[in-house]
Amino acid sequence: MHDQDRFRLKCLECCLPREPTVRLLRCPVCRGLFDIHYQHPPDGLTPRLPLRNPAKQLSLGEGSTPLIRLERTARKLNLASLYAKLEFVSPTGSFKDRGSSLLISAAREEAVDEFVEDSSGNAGASMSAYAAAAGIAARVFAPAAAAKGKLDQIAFFGSSLHAIEGPRQAAADAARNFLAKTGLVYLSHNLSPYFAEGMKSVSYELYDDAPQGFDHVVLPVGNGSLLIGIQKGLEEIAASGRVESLPRLSCAQASAVRPVVAAVNGEDWDPASAAPTVASGISVPNPPRIAEQVAAVQNTNGFAVAVEEDAILNWRKNLARDEGLFCEATSAVAFAGVEELVRSGSIRAGESVVVPVTGSGLKEPL
Repeated sequence: MHDQDRFRLKCLECCLPREPTVRLLRCPVCRGLFDIHYQHPPDGLTPRLPLRNPAKQLSLGEGSTPLIRLERTARKLNLASLYAKLEFVSPTGSFKDRGSSLLISAAREEAVDEFVEDSSGNAGASMSAYAAAAGIAARVFAPAAAAKGKLDQIAFFGSSLHAIEGPRQAAADAARNFLAKTGLVYLSHNLSPYFAEGMKSVSYELYDDAPQGFDHVVLPVGNGSLLIGIQKGLEEIAASGRVESLPRLSCAQASAVRPVVAAVNGEDWDPASAAPTVASGISVPNPPRIAEQVAAVQNTNGFAVAVEEDAILNWRKNLARDEGLFCEATSAVAFAGVEELVRSGSIRAGESVVVPVTGSGLKEPL
């Protein structure tokens, strides 16, 4: 089998296959988004990758992040064990580096020389770093109100930063208007199936570091690439026969912006009612891949929980003072979610839990 025959794009709506390319984000027939469909079975040891030459994937040292035990916090929550997967120990300080590595590698294979991206901050910084390493010009649209540390990163890596006034959606709209005028390639981390594929490595690392597995993985979700990618990785591992049981995947969001939680729990929630939240990294009222996020939770018998602003800030402080972890507010959402799931009985006393700590607190002001 030739390398280019190992995978295809497959529309999530009409299921029509397409030749793989980073340049196509929506199905020309039905406007649906794409998934990656592989022609070969997984081995359960390494993630399948949508690259013509996986050995030449661009890396800045992403992945293989530490998995540490949070004993004091586990005792407080009456858990057998609570682990933190330190995704902020990544080249640009967030889990987004896993997705950027794969998406930029695929773009380099296709000789993309300039692209447009829009981001609330972390993805823009990450894509900028990998673009610099690949020698690709990047134009990143981000909210002018984003954390200064994230905007500074974008510019310092050499990307053209377009700081847009208004909410996160205004940056996305400005990016699309710019694309219409210039015809550049749109490497949207929110829409591209390549980005979430890069997250599958988290699942493999969890089973490499803790072969006994976990009962629950709880994570914050916005556009959902980490949730979707972890589920894909778990599916590959299960299909290989490597493990007998897999963890439940549960998601947490701020009550102010909770489309995924509402969809999982069958609540009525109007995106127009979205309010400001300290969890800026997941302030996404209309995530384009919400159906995949809901499926990832429901297919693993997981849960979805919304948490309040004071709980988010308290957990951010407690993680620093009890465990020595300085994370951004978005990451603290997951720990507030664990607390709520323990309180409701969804996570039972004695069960084991792992939380990906998605971003560094050094990027945003207190």
